[in-house]
Amino acid sequence: MNTDSSHLSSQPSDELIEEFNGMVESQFAKNSTMKQFVKVKPVINTDTLINRQIGKTQLQKVTAGVRPDAHTVKYGRASVTVDTIILSRNNQDKLNEFQADIDVRSLIAEDQGKEQGKFFDQAFIIQTIKGALSAAPTDVDSIGAGKNVEFGAANDENDPDKLEDAIVSLLVEMEEEEISIGECVVFVRPTQFRTLQKHDKLISSDYSSDNGDFAKGKIYHIYGTRIVSCPRIPKEAISDHFLSNDTNGNAYNVSDAESDAVAVILHPRSLLAGETIPLVSDIYYDKKELQWFIDSYMAFGVAINRPDVCGAVFKYRA
Repeated sequence: MNTDSSHLSSQPSDELIEEFNGMVESQFAKNSTMKQFVKVKPVINTDTLINRQIGKTQLQKVTAGVRPDAHTVKYGRASVTVDTIILSRNNQDKLNEFQADIDVRSLIAEDQGKEQGKFFDQAFIIQTIKGALSAAPTDVDSIGAGKNVEFGAANDENDPDKLEDAIVSLLVEMEEEEISIGECVVFVRPTQFRTLQKHDKLISSDYSSDNGDFAKGKIYHIYGTRIVSCPRIPKEAISDHFLSNDTNGNAYNVSDAESDAVAVILHPRSLLAGETIPLVSDIYYDKKELQWFIDSYMAFGVAINRPDVCGAVFKYRA
């Protein structure tokens, strides 16, 4: 009697595992956009990543015969701690089924990659919203407060002109502080992205040549800044986010007010992000459980780096 499962597949098990890993990573890359905009640094041999910040330097006039004064420069820092592993796990009671049915393997890989990507992106959006509502740091004088605006009446977020004006007002506010808005990206909920498609000047070739296509549902820029439809902006409060704990003060939870954001502006320097475990996929057999485990997991964290380059537009809150 044949006692092994080699007859069930022409591929060695290690190749099947590598193929599965590649599928998960491909789906994560396809479904996550944040690594395009924010550099994620490795967090190794420590659980906390620190970014040093420097305050303003001053100019002065030099007068002949007079020793120039030295001015004090303030220093500050931003930090993020990585202390939680986020896991996707599926079980199979027979290796035979996992090896023989490629559709099952593909679907598991697709689902794990998607869920990890969605979770990863939403954490960045949440922290950007919090940055937009943050006051200026007190320990360094070169960084200002976050940028935010609230609509004046209910349903204003569904008016193309008012929505465009609210987003642009934040971008102009950043420009006034000499922030390069060309490096920013504007994320809007799909409903508001659809609203902006109805804005005559954003789509019209007379005002915005090659800026979009109404029929194809595309808009590329708003006030010179890339715009992206993003369903991962929270639409309701989150009281038990997986990355929240007592150590970080439940930093990833979302309040009712924060969940009213309909547009979020992110700059590459808005956030400080780090990962101790980049996305890893693994398949292994547990004799005690008598089943195979199909895991994908990662450990990362993200925190506010510079609130002055975070922006958010909020619905009217009565």
